[in-house]
Amino acid sequence: MELQAEIIKIIQSFSNPILDAFFIAVTNLGSSLFYYLMIPVFYWNINKKIGITLITSLLFSMYINVSLKEVVTLVRPIGYPGIRSLFVISAGGFSFPSGHAQGTSTFWGVIMKCYHRQWIYILGTAVIFLVSFSRLYLGVHWPLDVLTGIILGLSISSVFVWISRICKPIPLIYNTALSLIVPIILVCLFPYEDNFIYTGMLSGSWLGYVWENYFIGFEPKCKTRIRTLIKYLIGIIGFLLIYEGLKLILPPYNFYRMLRYFSIGLWLTFGAPIFFYRLGL
Repeated sequence: MELQAEIIKIIQSFSNPILDAFFIAVTNLGSSLFYYLMIPVFYWNINKKIGITLITSLLFSMYINVSLKEVVTLVRPIGYPGIRSLFVISAGGFSFPSGHAQGTSTFWGVIMKCYHRQWIYILGTAVIFLVSFSRLYLGVHWPLDVLTGIILGLSISSVFVWISRICKPIPLIYNTALSLIVPIILVCLFPYEDNFIYTGMLSGSWLGYVWENYFIGFEPKCKTRIRTLIKYLIGIIGFLLIYEGLKLILPPYNFYRMLRYFSIGLWLTFGAPIFFYRLGL
């Protein structure tokens, strides 16, 4: 641990107010808010299959991350002698592995594997490096946390992209059953608070994707930028109404938290596409 602490201290020896502000901004590229804003762009406006791959891989990745954190229970470097910790509001729970590094690597890993373009590889690699490095600069993770998070994220993204390419259609009833049963099994295996969120949203998102494909066949491409923007705004407004509305209505218990995020996932892949289809968007 002393060697890892020394690495952080060396990184922080170059700190100044400008770099502080820069890395606080950069670390938000690995936040849940970033994914909530970006994934609908893919699912509603670009490519539905890539969108659902991003959703399922990222949610499963975060499930693995939370489970490992709760099993390993490694304390963060916050408060360690000689280490300065900033933006600690982004550092909830245990330390190993880094959720920001793992989530960013999963998200950009999928995009890089789906779009074999040089500029996307450069952009994705840069974002993964900067977000991961920001966790060390801000003093909220150990180097091994970050390295493990990157390896896990890239590995999970590779597996899910591979699955999306070889997976063949199965009957609706089986797909529906799997979308409900698998997340329940996952949350029973590791019933930690955040896992109710991730498995709930995973279940709703996959169920909505299956139903939408079977009953509607929504195509995400738009002819004009105005229609694309309108579609996105309608979807995000619906998302916020469900997110905040159910937060006010439902009790703050794990089952209801799971139900709330199930509803959010269902809106993302089923409810919003129905609106778009009916409105001719």
